Amino acid sequence: MTPSGFSPVGRAVGIDLGGTKTMGVLLVDGEVVARCKKATPRKGGPDDVLAVVAAVVDAVDPGGGAPLGIGVPGPVRPGSGRVPAAPNLPGWDHEVAVADELARLTGRRVVVDNDVNVGTLAEHRLGAGRGTDDLLGVFVGTGVGAGLVLDGRLRHGPRGLAGEIGHTFVAFRDLRDPEVPGRGELEDYAGRNALERRARHLHEQGRPTLLVELAGRKRMKSRIWAEAVEAGDEVATELVADAASALAAALASVVALVDVERVVLGGGLAERLGRPFRTAVEAELAERAFAGGGVPVVPAALGDVGGAIGAALRVGDEGGPRP
Repeated sequence: MTPSGFSPVGRAVGIDLGGTKTMGVLLVDGEVVARCKKATPRKGGPDDVLAVVAAVVDAVDPGGGAPLGIGVPGPVRPGSGRVPAAPNLPGWDHEVAVADELARLTGRRVVVDNDVNVGTLAEHRLGAGRGTDDLLGVFVGTGVGAGLVLDGRLRHGPRGLAGEIGHTFVAFRDLRDPEVPGRGELEDYAGRNALERRARHLHEQGRPTLLVELAGRKRMKSRIWAEAVEAGDEVATELVADAASALAAALASVVALVDVERVVLGGGLAERLGRPFRTAVEAELAERAFAGGGVPVVPAALGDVGGAIGAALRVGDEGGPRP
């Protein structure tokens, strides 16, 4: 079935499991009819986290027994429902059988996928990517994640790595500066963690920046980056411009390789930086694209519940993962 003919039918629970919050929805025929959000435990282990997930499931569908989809912040072994590791979750430094454990806790059929994959699926079916057959969903936040839809189907690949644009290379040498390590991957230039390392290094090297003044010793949240750019801070403006350029370079490679027709851009940092960042990426992508193959770069439309919606849709994604 092509996206233009997609019609979501059925009832499913979707969970977006994040490092700080667990968002759940009940999706009925493509409409969110109930939602619940709880804090994800910061201590403990997988049992503690999955207990919160089960509580959110029960809150949105008490006793209903609807099948469950969950997006997790880590790789998923295709077809297994097992997560090798999830560094953003407490104690998830070993493989966790997420599908089996949640089936035991909730008594439901469970489908597990990566959180960015399900976010992309939601945008493709019900959001900013609706009406396309070939789509890349890119989410710029702490790192850079992406999901890939080709011929109207979410793609995973044999190892579940399809669409991992954050780990594509935009420089062919490892970064030389020992204070700002990296291998030349897109995340080394556009992920918020890497941007913060660069900003603090420049500050220590004698280029004062409002970023450090606003954040102090705490994490430089996306809001701080947006405020510093808005204020005209030189370091913030320079680093964000570099991030846009690196992202455009990676996207140009994706377009040349698989010829997507649209890019949906979301994630906390991209959303905070807003239209100027997105249009800068789109403009440079158009300049770099092979054979005039620039494509629209549009903002994600589903906001905070997009991942949970996509997880619910994933339950009914006909045929499951495909290479």
